Amino acid sequence: MDAVALASYIFSKLKKLEEGHVEFLTGGNIKTMEDYKFVMGELSMLRTLRAELKEALQFEGDPDE
Repeated sequence: MDAVALASYIFSKLKKLEEGHVEFLTGGNIKTMEDYKFVMGELSMLRTLRAELKEALQFEGDPDE
């Protein structure tokens, strides 16, 4: 598996995890503020990882930008 295929695979997994967290939040599954903070922290981390990976893939594709 080359680097781009691996990055694409990871990107799609991160997106699915993010969607699951959003569904969990909007589905009324949060019972405590601690749960809310935990899920929001994970959601923030997933979004940051996706943004960083996207940036790295764009750099890999065109190093002159």
